[in-house]
Amino acid sequence: MSQHLQKSERIQIQTLLEVGKSIDDIALYLGRHRSTIYREMNRAGADVEKYQAEVYHNHSRSNMSRTIDKGPSSEIIFLIDQKILCEQWSPEQISNWLKISNYEPVSHTWIYQHIERDKSEGGELFNNLRRGSYSKGHKPYKGNIPDRISIEERPSIVNERARLGDYEIDLIVGPKNKGAILSVIDRVSRCCILEKLNGKSSTEVSEQIINLLQSSSGPIFTITTDNGTEFTDHKNISSKLNINYYFAHPYASYERGSIENLNGLVRQYIPKGTDFNDVDPVQVKTIQDKLNRRPRKVLGFLSPIEYIKNIDMSHLNL
Repeated sequence: MSQHLQKSERIQIQTLLEVGKSIDDIALYLGRHRSTIYREMNRAGADVEKYQAEVYHNHSRSNMSRTIDKGPSSEIIFLIDQKILCEQWSPEQISNWLKISNYEPVSHTWIYQHIERDKSEGGELFNNLRRGSYSKGHKPYKGNIPDRISIEERPSIVNERARLGDYEIDLIVGPKNKGAILSVIDRVSRCCILEKLNGKSSTEVSEQIINLLQSSSGPIFTITTDNGTEFTDHKNISSKLNINYYFAHPYASYERGSIENLNGLVRQYIPKGTDFNDVDPVQVKTIQDKLNRRPRKVLGFLSPIEYIKNIDMSHLNL
């Protein structure tokens, strides 16, 4: 799990320090390992009495931005181009190959963006992708969602699935656009939340997202969705949850693979064509519980619930 602290956590640290709590007490309260809190103190260059949450949070975000903007080295970019041009590897294959080969890690999203930049400059990388839908590039956004932030601006830590609390969200819609189920999934643990909705207005969707995630016990850092008008109220969600909200490219479902997979699993229980009037909210919660207790290969055959418990226990035992 990522060691990056959020602004709300830094405010809590400052508050707890001011009332005389020890670093071990603070770590336990935040659910963080004590070394994370010690490193925060050391990097801030401040003693217990002078720690300022606002000042150091801005400093930390500035450092992270410089790291994100830096991008991979020229050697790694050469390897990426070679694998695309000579071997016709996909960005996901390249990203994972770099990781297991102990090279500098690069997310598959960054590689797609690199291919798009190369295409705009007259390059040939995009012509060597195996799936035609990818080789056409991202279609420009032509919708009417104001102030949307593209997935291209999403930090690399989200793409690398390095922490809990980065969510993908979607709607599963009934026949003739009648009825909907809100589907939410954590990108790392694959723990899901399902909620039957009365409608699919942006107001109801935003209210449910806020209520569901505020009621969850885990961290919340980011949300990524498609460009459906039901997500028009994204700024309200972002403000109420104090998180960053990103939109995938149009027609790029591969950028939201976790939620697409979840929706497919839900369809095992509620097949396409099912009248959502016949779907009981209790049935939806039963499906949620089944999926959260199902062993997953990607989690080493732990269930999402077991995976989260193991993370919690590792913090307590270290």
